[in-house]
Amino acid sequence: MIVETARQSDLDAIVSLEGHFGVAWSADSWRRELEGDGRFVLIARREEGGIVGVACFQIVDEVADLHRIVVAPDQRRLGFARVMLVSGLQWAIGQGATRMLLEVEHTNAPAITLYRGYGFREVARRPDYYGPGADALVLERHLEGVDADSVGMWDMEDMHE
Repeated sequence: MIVETARQSDLDAIVSLEGHFGVAWSADSWRRELEGDGRFVLIARREEGGIVGVACFQIVDEVADLHRIVVAPDQRRLGFARVMLVSGLQWAIGQGATRMLLEVEHTNAPAITLYRGYGFREVARRPDYYGPGADALVLERHLEGVDADSVGMWDMEDMHE
């Protein structure tokens, strides 16, 4: 598994992953992510080649946002999303962020489990954010006092809360 900073030359492969996400972002949206200030875009690939995942983060003042994590369906549950999330958290801490926010569809149990395992807690709900009946959960993780080197060592918390 290789996780590295995305480049403009990765744009076509990133856009092709969007077919695996509910509401696809356009090439222009991804171009803005790749070029924008305060952005951190990662790609994940198998050692033998092609891009199988992408994640993008942004920091404004002391708040980091996880905008998106997309992993090809046949590559899910192999750790790509986890490694990109941990890398993004480490980046945010290194940039001085005091918290990270994200939105996730309320029915996306695998993603919610991942985020909760890394200390994210629900702080709000946005009804119909992803369409009728598809609410967004707004999750937050405080980062103050967290050592970036310890991020990947956080224990998975009880998921049955």
